[in-house]
Amino acid sequence: MKAFAGCLLLCSLAHAGVYKWVDEAGNTHYSDAPPLQGQSRGVAELNKQGAVSKPAESEAQRRAREASAAESAQRKRQALEASRHDQALAQSYPTLADLQADRERQLAVLQSAYRALELRDQGLALQQRQLRQDIERSRANRQPPPAAAVRDQQALGQSQRELQRQMAAKRAELDDFRRKMRQDLDRYRQLNP
Repeated sequence: MKAFAGCLLLCSLAHAGVYKWVDEAGNTHYSDAPPLQGQSRGVAELNKQGAVSKPAESEAQRRAREASAAESAQRKRQALEASRHDQALAQSYPTLADLQADRERQLAVLQSAYRALELRDQGLALQQRQLRQDIERSRANRQPPPAAAVRDQQALGQSQRELQRQMAAKRAELDDFRRKMRQDLDRYRQLNP
């Protein structure tokens, strides 16, 4: 019977990839598909002749291999992106002065947007100060503050917090752009000595 099972196994090997693994109980299994759950001792892939074409690897070995492959792929993507960026710099700007002028124009646009946010913040602070004075005046006259003034003050406070968040994001964007601008200028100098 074992000879017949071995013969069947060899016949099935000739038609498709076969996987061999040992389960937790120590039993050896053969299948045309890998097990659904990873085995602690690993899964070996057999070729058509029944020889091991891909040795068994444990779950930890598989994870390490996959992490290494992902890291390698990431490095390749970064190298390709850097190459494309270098090519775009070289083709888009005939001189360093052209690149610098373009980046300074872009920086001026970002700075203008930040300045607009600053002016909006100053306007909100002025409105907030006026509302506070109105509320204090009402209290000094021993009257309850107008409900609309209290409501407006709360809305202005919320607007100011949102505006502060936008300003922080715009400052970060400006810092990032300045950093990239310096990198582009340095890289252009390296590409065109």
